[in-house]
Amino acid sequence: MKNCFLIVNYNDYKSTKHLIDNINNFECLSEIVVVDNSSSEEEIDLLSKLNGEKINIIFNDSNLGYSGAINIGARYLIDKYKKCNIIVSNSDIVILSEQDLVKLIDTLNDPKIGLVGPQILEKGNILRGRKDCTVNYDIFNNLPVFRHFFNNSDYSENHYINSFSLVDVISTCFFLISSETLQKINYMDENVFLYYEDYIMCNKIRNLGLDIVICNDVKIKHIFSVSVDKNYKNVSKKIMLRDSMMYYHSTYHDINFFQKRLLKLSSYIDILMSKKR
Repeated sequence: MKNCFLIVNYNDYKSTKHLIDNINNFECLSEIVVVDNSSSEEEIDLLSKLNGEKINIIFNDSNLGYSGAINIGARYLIDKYKKCNIIVSNSDIVILSEQDLVKLIDTLNDPKIGLVGPQILEKGNILRGRKDCTVNYDIFNNLPVFRHFFNNSDYSENHYINSFSLVDVISTCFFLISSETLQKINYMDENVFLYYEDYIMCNKIRNLGLDIVICNDVKIKHIFSVSVDKNYKNVSKKIMLRDSMMYYHSTYHDINFFQKRLLKLSSYIDILMSKKR
């Protein structure tokens, strides 16, 4: 089966170019696709000059959000290859070796597994999987006074002592999925522009009865939110986070009217606190 690398770019040519240079000679990859989410004219001009036998650039006329961009690239690859493994990546990722990518691909080839991710080195920390968040968790997490007392979304260190670990949710900054699984979940949910893509995708994959796996012997580097931090102010990010949070719990969790009102109220408090900072 073909292995294809899909990069989502938005006004971050420098990171995208660095990532392409990082992986361009990997023999395990058949194609590298960059989906540009309507960057500036200068960025588009720079991307247009990227060339290579494996490299294809798709330019969106408008910013479709992260999920929308992934779907554009994935549909292109599926139309071309019918069946393939798709490695989805932010632009600000560093792969440490081709062998690491091969290990992730080999893990994905297990028919019981629907989604694979590595350990992620980010801001001096190691990020792994997370538990699915309940609406009550997000209500309290929106309130600074309670936030540190209700941070129970992480697994213990002992959960990661084997070569791989089953988790509820992995980060969408870098993940592997087969074209067949992506089609079965009807692609990424484009109702969120940014944030909660990970919870939504993983929820749909768990509902298929497939496992979500972290490979504990593979690490990548994530230069966290380079493009997001460059293009969106803190309050704007909080508003997008609130909208995605409300959509996720309203659509994928059976929450009642009272919980919905509390979630909305706590989100507004969080946004208000951000405006004061």
